[in-house]
Amino acid sequence: MEDFPDLERMVRERDLEGLIEALGHSRAHVRMQASDALIELGDKALDACLSGAEHPNPEIRKGCVRSLGGIGNPRAVPTLLRRLRREEVGVAQLIIDALAELGDPRAVPALCRMTRNSSLILRYNAVRALGNFADRRSIPFLIESLSDSANIVRLRAIDSLSNIDEPTLWSPISELMSDPSPGVRAQAARAMGKLKARGSLDYLLNMLSSKVETDRIEAVRAMAELGGEEVRKSLEMARILEGQERVLKEIERALKELP
Repeated sequence: MEDFPDLERMVRERDLEGLIEALGHSRAHVRMQASDALIELGDKALDACLSGAEHPNPEIRKGCVRSLGGIGNPRAVPTLLRRLRREEVGVAQLIIDALAELGDPRAVPALCRMTRNSSLILRYNAVRALGNFADRRSIPFLIESLSDSANIVRLRAIDSLSNIDEPTLWSPISELMSDPSPGVRAQAARAMGKLKARGSLDYLLNMLSSKVETDRIEAVRAMAELGGEEVRKSLEMARILEGQERVLKEIERALKELP
């Protein structure tokens, strides 16, 4: 059985070589602890992690990539971008997460390209990561991702687009309020409320007439965010027609909160 490394000693003695090797341990919790220790050492471990990101062992590369994200030094960005172009999926998804954590805008073009990757997990991670940047360069790629074949990518694209300060984005997002996935429809409705998209009211009214209870609840919540006399009248009419207790409670709450 493989021995457990003395991580406390390694941290105390700043045994960076030992900590890097511990990232390749057979036990996942040892690998995680070694990565946490490198993060705790901060910039003192930066060069070792940059070198380790090129290691032949993919587990060591994963640990170093995770540590680079946690250390937070922008010097890691060029190495991470170089590795992203050549890495297998398991390491590449961690690189995307590390770049998102670092938040350096140099990563945006590469993350945009990854939204078109054949791997679902990489598309998902890239679309999610772009939400951290709220960079206008990502808009066409995120709009394209609204048509992704995977529900989770479409849902995350809505969320990332709603973080960008662009008043017209409600329009492409609103189309997903008729998406086949209830989760995607709900996220699109929430985005309308978050964006205060008054132009989306007709879409929300259509959703309010849905046979699906959760659709109606999300529509009510989004309409409450929009506010206004037209919303009040629409909710008062919905209260008369609604037969489900959960939805009625949501309508009552929304009407009380409207100014």
